[in-house]
Amino acid sequence: MEMHSASTTGLQIKVLKLPLAELITTLHFQHQPELEIKNSKAGREECKKESLFHLTYLAEAIASGSNEIFNQYLQWAAVMRKSRNIPMEDLITDLDYIDFACEQLLPAHDYRRVKSFITAGSQYLKDEKPLPLTTFSENNPLLAYAKQYQSFLLNGNRLGAQALIDDLISNGEAVTSIYEHIFQATQHEIGFLWQTNKISVAHEHYCTAATQQIIATLYTRIFTTAKKGVKMLACAVSGDLHEMGIRMISDFFELDGWDTFYLGANMPDSDIIAAIKEQKVDLLALSVTMPFHISKAERLIRKIRSDDDLSQLKIIVGGYSFSQAKGLWKDIGADGSAQSAKEAVQMGNQMITLQ
Repeated sequence: MEMHSASTTGLQIKVLKLPLAELITTLHFQHQPELEIKNSKAGREECKKESLFHLTYLAEAIASGSNEIFNQYLQWAAVMRKSRNIPMEDLITDLDYIDFACEQLLPAHDYRRVKSFITAGSQYLKDEKPLPLTTFSENNPLLAYAKQYQSFLLNGNRLGAQALIDDLISNGEAVTSIYEHIFQATQHEIGFLWQTNKISVAHEHYCTAATQQIIATLYTRIFTTAKKGVKMLACAVSGDLHEMGIRMISDFFELDGWDTFYLGANMPDSDIIAAIKEQKVDLLALSVTMPFHISKAERLIRKIRSDDDLSQLKIIVGGYSFSQAKGLWKDIGADGSAQSAKEAVQMGNQMITLQ
C-alpha cells in the first residue's frame, strides 16, 4: 500500500509539474525583485526550466521510495552551482519554494510525503560535504596512463590517445583492463570536470566520441573470443541517451565468451521485447543513467514478467541511479544490479549457471 501511495504521489507531481514550476518561478521573482531587473523573459523561462528539472527528480525519487536519489541529485546540483560561484542558499531557497508550491497544489496526503523528502534534502545540503578534487582512484593500476589518455583527449589529440592504447595492447595489457582502468576511469573524470565547470560541454562530447572511436578499433580482438553458448541483450531504456556505459558492458560480456546483441540507447519497450524473443537471449542488461527514467525500467520489467515466454528471463540493471539507491533494483523487479562491467559479467555467469 505504501509503495502504491508513493507511486501515486510521484505521478501527481508529474501531472502537475508545469503549474508547479510556474508557481515556483513566480515565487522567485516575487521574493527576489532584483531578478526582475537582471532577467528578461528568457530568464523566467530558464528559472522555470530549472524548476521542472528539480520536480522531475523529486517525483522519481518519491515514486521509487528513495531519499538517496533526491539527495544525490541535490549534491550534484550543489557541486555544479558551487563551481559556478552560485551560493548554496539559492538551492535551499529552491527547495523552500518547491515545498510551498506543492502544499498549494497537491492533495494533503501527497504533500506530506513531499514534505518529508524536501526536509531530508534540505538537511542533506546543510550537512555540506567537502568537494572532491578528482574521481581518479590512487588504486588504479593504470592511473598514469589514464591521466595521459585524458590529457590527449582534452587537448583534442585523438591520435595521441589512440597511439597510447595501441602501445598498451602491444605490450600485453588486457583489453578488459584498458576498458576498466582507462576508458571507464576517464569517462567518470571528464563528467566530473564538466560538473565542476573545468571543461565545456564541447570538451565532454569530444572526449566521449573519441573514446567510442578508439573502442571501435579494438573490436577485432573483442569479437574473436571463443564462445560458450550463452547470449545476452544490452540496451538503455526508452528516453535514455547515454550509451557508453552499456556499450562497455556488452563488450565485457563478448570478451567473456557470450554472444551479445547490443541495441544501444533510447530503445522502445516493444522493440526490446521483440528482440529478446527473436534472439532467444539468456540475459537482459538494462542501463538507466538518469534517475527520472527509473519508472520506465520498472514498466519494461513488468511487461517482461507478465509475458509467459519471458517471465523467467534474468535481468541485470545498472547505471548511476542504482549506485545511489542500493536496494532499488529489487523494488523494480530486476534480478540484480552491477556497479561495473566486470561485476555485471560475474553476476550474469552466476545467474545462468544457477538455472
